[in-house]
Amino acid sequence: MRHSKSSWKYGNLNDFQRPLSKKGKSDIQLIIKFLKKKHIKFDLAYVSSSKRTKQTFNILNKKLEIKNKIFFKKLYLTNYNNILSVIKKTKKKIKNLLIINHEPSCKLLVTKLIQKKYLLFKNKKFTTSAIVKINFNEKKWKLIKNYSGKLIFFKTPKKLI
Repeated sequence: MRHSKSSWKYGNLNDFQRPLSKKGKSDIQLIIKFLKKKHIKFDLAYVSSSKRTKQTFNILNKKLEIKNKIFFKKLYLTNYNNILSVIKKTKKKIKNLLIINHEPSCKLLVTKLIQKKYLLFKNKKFTTSAIVKINFNEKKWKLIKNYSGKLIFFKTPKKLI
């Protein structure tokens, strides 16, 4: 998932400290409604430690009750390999993992993980609050390879209105 829309209201804040905008807070409600309707739950969330990603997680968590969370500064504006490294260290007992991050890392991660038959995804814009579900056949996170995931859905707030 990409964080919700951030506010540019406070021009003196650095990028890491930017909070969510009102639109971001309302967009995340559409994603929550969709996830609840689909009965999607998460065992663990890896969240960039920027203010807007933490706020996105906190709003989600109030309604979805995500069991565990880990905030990672190294996920902030990172690359695909760093995110994949974090994913591969996930314990086997975790079945449903949520990652809340930034662009362009979100789109690149999904593009690298989904099977090539889904690569029309490359033409999609990974907007704020967008969420993707990918299923893998592997039983252990450390076994995940490029182009091995099945794209289940890609939703943006505009698609849910």
